[in-house]
Amino acid sequence: MRHVRQLFRWAGVAVAIALLFLAAGQVSSAVSPLMVLRVEGIALGDYHGAATHLAPLSNQVVDDANRDALALPTPTAGGSAPGAGPGPVPTTAPTGSPPPSAILPSAAAGSITGTVQDSQTAVGIANALVALSPGGLSTLTSSNGAFGFPTLPAGTYAVSASAPGYDPGRATVTVTANHNANLNLHLVSTTGGGSVQGVVKSSATGKAVPGAVVTLTPGSMATVTDGTGYYGFASVTAGTYTLTVTAAGYQPYSQTIGVKSGHTDQINVSLTPL
Repeated sequence: MRHVRQLFRWAGVAVAIALLFLAAGQVSSAVSPLMVLRVEGIALGDYHGAATHLAPLSNQVVDDANRDALALPTPTAGGSAPGAGPGPVPTTAPTGSPPPSAILPSAAAGSITGTVQDSQTAVGIANALVALSPGGLSTLTSSNGAFGFPTLPAGTYAVSASAPGYDPGRATVTVTANHNANLNLHLVSTTGGGSVQGVVKSSATGKAVPGAVVTLTPGSMATVTDGTGYYGFASVTAGTYTLTVTAAGYQPYSQTIGVKSGHTDQINVSLTPL
């Protein structure tokens, strides 16, 4: 009788296991593919509480259960969720190089240098204002009257100079590429000046010496005696000068003179024959 009860008990256990696997197969189709059923064996107790070890399930049954669990489709990378339309396809904008910036060729440069001088003495005028047009550049002369514009596009410019006590001066100069244009501006003094005049004669005969060269320095004032030996400088800025006289067949002559505003200095010269 005991054996009959054990047979029924075994039969019930077998039916329960079959139902269990059937239910597991249905559930495995809806669970995550990461859940894999691993059934290795089941131990059941008998009626009297003693553990009775059943033989492990066959490998075929275990493999079937694992395959059912893995039967769900696996989404691929970049795929869309079920029921969703195709995802947008990313586009890449062309990455062509930007056009190079327009580089304007710079005009080749030249320069202007020069001096501002007293028109009679040729002495440089310090702190005279020199302006350039077109361009609007300006500068002051140095202590010896020098000025300069070092970098100028090629072209024609008007250069003007002004200084206290002088009438303004103006000149036009052309600048060419990679060359310097030299310009000397001579300003006429507005202050009262004097004059110098005289006669050059031979010390041996007392006769006039025509063609003698008479100069006043500093400056660039020079003149030549006429047929009567006369020379003259009508307008001389007040100051101290050296008067020099030279003539063919005579020793050179020089002396220091002072010129005063509003006065005429009469300087007669006698040249010694060689």
